Amino acid sequence: METKAIEKDLLALEEQGWAAISVGDGDFYRRLITDRTLCVEPDGLQTGAELAADIDANKSPFDDYKLQDVKVLPLTADSAVITYRAVVSLKEAGFVFQLYMSSAYVRSDGAWKLAFHQQTPVKQED
Repeated sequence: METKAIEKDLLALEEQGWAAISVGDGDFYRRLITDRTLCVEPDGLQTGAELAADIDANKSPFDDYKLQDVKVLPLTADSAVITYRAVVSLKEAGFVFQLYMSSAYVRSDGAWKLAFHQQTPVKQED
């Protein structure tokens, strides 16, 4: 698969993931994960199934988000990593926070699956 097509596919999946989180739709991630998916988040480690359950239980409080500085690194014809900076607005709380995000995908039976996901908070300037 061509690099531009991989970039388009993975960016679309990340955008769909943010939309799913915003409405508490863990089923989106249940379709995306495998039984081996791992997630590293600021509050700890979890499986993909645990991530989906958390999304079901908690509609995200964010009002808006933007994905910036998106980069995709194809590893093989059927695997790639996408990285970006997420800028998230919480209007009710009156602040914006930012995360560096990385997701590794593998293609299985013609569909991209989330193998690994990592979030790192961007250091806030004083």
